[in-house]
Amino acid sequence: MAVSRNVVFGAAFAVCCLLATLTIMASYTYVSKEKEPGPRYNKHTRHLLQNQLIAQPLEAQVADSRCNCSRRKALIFANGIPKGEQEEVLQRKKQELLKYRKRTESAWETLLFVNGSAPLSYPTQGLVVVPEGTINIPGLEVVDYSEREDYQVQLNTSQYGVLDVTETLPDVQVEGQGTTCLSMRSSSLDLLNQQLQTVVYVNTVYDIDARDLVHFSYLDFMATFSVRIRVRRSPRLYDPGKDNDINKKVTIITKTFLRYPSVRALLNSTREFYPKMRVVVADDSRPVEDLQAENVDHYVMPFGAGWFAGRNLALSQVTTAYFLWVDDDYVFTKDTKLENFVEVLDNTNMDLVSGSVGNRKLMFSKLSILPGDEHGDCLFQGSGHYGTVPGYPHCYITPKVTNFYMGRTDAVRAVGFDPTYSRYGHTEFFVDAMGRLRMAACEGVRIDHRSARNKDYNKFRRGGGVSGSYGNIIRTRQYFKDNLHCWLR
Repeated sequence: MAVSRNVVFGAAFAVCCLLATLTIMASYTYVSKEKEPGPRYNKHTRHLLQNQLIAQPLEAQVADSRCNCSRRKALIFANGIPKGEQEEVLQRKKQELLKYRKRTESAWETLLFVNGSAPLSYPTQGLVVVPEGTINIPGLEVVDYSEREDYQVQLNTSQYGVLDVTETLPDVQVEGQGTTCLSMRSSSLDLLNQQLQTVVYVNTVYDIDARDLVHFSYLDFMATFSVRIRVRRSPRLYDPGKDNDINKKVTIITKTFLRYPSVRALLNSTREFYPKMRVVVADDSRPVEDLQAENVDHYVMPFGAGWFAGRNLALSQVTTAYFLWVDDDYVFTKDTKLENFVEVLDNTNMDLVSGSVGNRKLMFSKLSILPGDEHGDCLFQGSGHYGTVPGYPHCYITPKVTNFYMGRTDAVRAVGFDPTYSRYGHTEFFVDAMGRLRMAACEGVRIDHRSARNKDYNKFRRGGGVSGSYGNIIRTRQYFKDNLHCWLR
């Protein structure tokens, strides 16, 4: 009988190893095979449709969530590409999209199911190990009230590590230690469960942030849970000083071009209301007028270097926890209360908060990506917001705000401003920030807008000074970089 049991256990171990191999192959297939785009109706999309299309039945709303660029007034980004080149560009984009998915998709996106009434206990989340580290897997247990001659379990990993035990208990047979497939057998369920408490996961494949899947099986039941491999990161902390001085927490930044009277008015107003706050000015004008002064740093760029390039330069020089972005034709007033912005950022998880400009109402809108076909997805923009910030009912959660905002320096710097948008651009930054930055538009903070333009400025503002059509340049950029087919508003 012992020989027979060993044969059965050996066969189970072999099956376990085969399963591990197939799992690895499946994982490779998962990241290697180009996914066919199809409708993916997440909660966000349903919520968007329910709020934007109240008059329609739910099923019609869900159907309308598909990316449909044939709608009237849809901006087709591929139209920025010469017709004879569109197919070639499309094929290149598909290849780059496939590479992007290989780099970014992980086991976290794998859909997992738990069988009903599975007699297995296991951790569902919270397992984190550093690269080349070892972690105990707590909570593994078999719950079986049936009397059996022996009990067998198998565990196997998918891609990034191996399994082991810290000790082997008497009357428990363990095979596959230090491999991707670990099997255990005992005639005592209590001893088997005690042995399960000694199981550890050992990371063997280095990655700074990845997830491995562990499969835990008993009889015909199998459970799958994830282990996160993540490098320990140092925090980014900024010392506000013992007096919590706002001047040590916020830097004002702006970009100017051929509007020196406007930017000087802005600087005069900052001196009036926040005289000790540092201001960074990025400037690509010619001829250059010196703006350097106490608490003002003036950075000169090549002529016409561009709108978003200047934003990047200014942001790169910030050394405080927060920055305030203002256009060069804004003017501070008594209603420009930056302390209100700081309070929200200090006490919430928001990354960026905005206020009102001039006499305009507070600006916010919804922005969403609807899944499309091989030509790309749809950028959908609608009115409204996604509720208020907890504890701050005057702040409305939104993915797009006006050009007057305070942000967390490190968070916004990680998104950056694409220098392609050299003449004009706004929504393009917020598309890049979607899913990366939490934003809110807040009432109670206002700045004045004194628009001032001249002939030379207007020439560049409309797309001058670039090779080719600026409109086609930015449409081509969004078509390829953001994988967007069209913009629906």
